[in-house]
Amino acid sequence: MKHNSMDDAGCCLLSVAWNVAPHGQPDSRRGAVRRLVESVCRSAGLGARDWAARHGTGEESDYRPFLQLADVAYEIATLLLLVEDFLVPDLEREHRRWAEIEELTTRLTELAEWTSNFLSLSGSALRL
Repeated sequence: MKHNSMDDAGCCLLSVAWNVAPHGQPDSRRGAVRRLVESVCRSAGLGARDWAARHGTGEESDYRPFLQLADVAYEIATLLLLVEDFLVPDLEREHRRWAEIEELTTRLTELAEWTSNFLSLSGSALRL
């Protein structure tokens, strides 16, 4: 499916926020990453939908970072499932996945900052 509007981007972000599985212990690193993904996606998704309601579809350069944020968040959520659920424990594989999760979390934070700045400059509120 081709997403081609700010409203689509907002819906994608809200979908990721809604579907981040709440497995594991809440006080663990997994729980902290999940809460970050859920919070960032919910805030950016609501902000994107608000922006779309006031400004329309938007240009690709406007909504593309929001779609990238949703994509990175979805990838993190998927990897979190893989580090929690396995048939045969493999410490090396788990370390590789956690390294990727940490790298993606850095990218998530960068995109969250960009989208937050974009929304604040256009008068939409986004709280991380």
